[in-house]
Parts: sequence; C-alpha cells; structure tokens
Amino acid sequence: MVRPAVLAFGALLLGLPVQAQSSWNFDRTSTQISFIGHRFGAIVTNGRFERYDGTFSIDFDHPEKSRIKVTLDTASIKAGSALVDGFIAGASMLDSAKYPTATFVSDSVTRTGDHDLEIRGSLTIKGMTHPIRVRVMIDGDVDKARRGEALPFRASGSFLRPVYDIGRDVNIVDDQIDIEIKGRLAR
Repeated sequence: MVRPAVLAFGALLLGLPVQAQSSWNFDRTSTQISFIGHRFGAIVTNGRFERYDGTFSIDFDHPEKSRIKVTLDTASIKAGSALVDGFIAGASMLDSAKYPTATFVSDSVTRTGDHDLEIRGSLTIKGMTHPIRVRVMIDGDVDKARRGEALPFRASGSFLRPVYDIGRDVNIVDDQIDIEIKGRLAR
C-alpha cells in the first residue's frame, strides 16, 4: 500500500530555471500518504502510513534527470482500529514482519501541463517490483519554491493487489488500491 505516492515529489519538476540537482524532502508537518480501497465503487477501507521517507534530487532545467525515492514503513499503517491495522500489516496482506518497507523509485519524470507532472517508476512491495505511473499536481507558488519556500503538491497512483500477492483470498475490496499523497516538499 505504498504508492504512488511517491509521486508527489515530481511536483517540483516543472522545468523552471533553478539550480540543477537541488535536494528536497517531505515536510513532515503537512504531508500525508494515504491508501484507499473500493468495492463496487464505494470506499470500503482507507488509511495512512505514519512513517515514511523520501529523497528528491530535482533538476528543474532538465526534469528527465531528476530522481525520486520514497520508502514506506509497512508496519506504520493506520486504518482506524488496531484490529484492521494488524490485519493489513499481517502475513496475508503486507507481511510487515518479513517485508518492513515498500519502495518507489522513479524512472522518468515528464511535464504534462503547467502544474502537472507524470512520474513513471518502480514500486516494490513484498519483494516484488512492478511499474507504476504517478500523476502530480503542484498546488503552490513555484516562484516562492525557487526562493526556498516549501512547495505544496498532490500526487496519486494505483496498483493492483494481486501482482504483489496482497490479500489473495480477500474479496471485500477490489483489486485496485489507490495511493494519494498530499503535502509539501521542503529543502
């Protein structure tokens, strides 16, 4: 249940002139990484990861040279109750005891609009790695970010549970899990 997260980071890659390869991190006071599971279109589960890390090496002049890595602590899931948290972190779902982290690593960053980016990369959950696409929207003032202020963003992506052997026998949630990140990047 990671994701795309991961995702939001590309928000800084608008191709605006700033020094090459500037380093950014999540602003932990305002960033949340969430997951959402649906069943027949209705939300049946959601939650967030409480422990995560991200490194963003951003080249504003050449976004394609930028690199993003996000790591989630799979045991840090909070979905509303200790019972549900334990189930999701348990062996049939994320198997946090055996696989304590899930990771996203970017392969490419492309500007798709004035305030929009697409990040393609690899998502690793339970030791299995598959491609994923993340959409990012910049919510803040890029000029202020150039001067060192934090940059608000939103990112989203989806993955399929079966390709990561998550909840093979769970039929109360659809196969697609959505990941959303809303927050800020700071230097």
